[in-house]
Amino acid sequence: MRLRMAYAKMDDAKYIAHLDLMRVFERALRRAEIPVAYTEGFNPRPKISFGFALAVGVEGEAEYVDVEIRGEPDIEEVLGGLQKQLPPGIRLLRGQLLTAGAKPLMAVLNRAAYRLRLPLTEPVQQERLREAVDHWLGREQVMYSRFTKKGPADKDIRPWVKSLAGEIRDGEIIFDMEIELGNAGSVRPEEVIAGLKELENLPLDLDGLGMRRTGVYVSGRGEKQTPFEGN
Repeated sequence: MRLRMAYAKMDDAKYIAHLDLMRVFERALRRAEIPVAYTEGFNPRPKISFGFALAVGVEGEAEYVDVEIRGEPDIEEVLGGLQKQLPPGIRLLRGQLLTAGAKPLMAVLNRAAYRLRLPLTEPVQQERLREAVDHWLGREQVMYSRFTKKGPADKDIRPWVKSLAGEIRDGEIIFDMEIELGNAGSVRPEEVIAGLKELENLPLDLDGLGMRRTGVYVSGRGEKQTPFEGN
């Protein structure tokens, strides 16, 4: 049976890199004595698969992981036993056994929502912010230079941004955005904010950026669902 779990990755756990997070779950499953299915071959590994990785330093309110388990486990017992072995900051939210033929996470997740907070270097009125965001969204193309192993590469990041809104609160700006995910690539939220600062002349303090992914979704035909729905 394949068990899909939602979990939050908050506070100091946001500094756990993705490869280390995989090891954290493997160790927790083993210590909780959960009967996980293993791959075959010379170096068997637990059958665990995660959704799109979070960048180090980014919190996640609802992330997902699939685990293949032998037999027909009691979901609440599995979640309870596993939670006791996970480090502070990683909290299991929900579990669900998947139907036969359910697609893996990376095959269905295609949308992510983020909330970003950052200070201003000088005061800005809400109307000025709204105009800047609207102007950025109205651009047909937004080029961003991303450094790769082969050197700098220019990329149009505008198609990946599906929604963007900003609000000023207590001397800082809170941005909410949704971006498209997929095998063809995506955009990093901090690239969008850097583009806003440069192209729309917003006085944003990029060094003070704090980021949280508020959800990852399955989006299509005008609907947005969690990866639990439809399985």
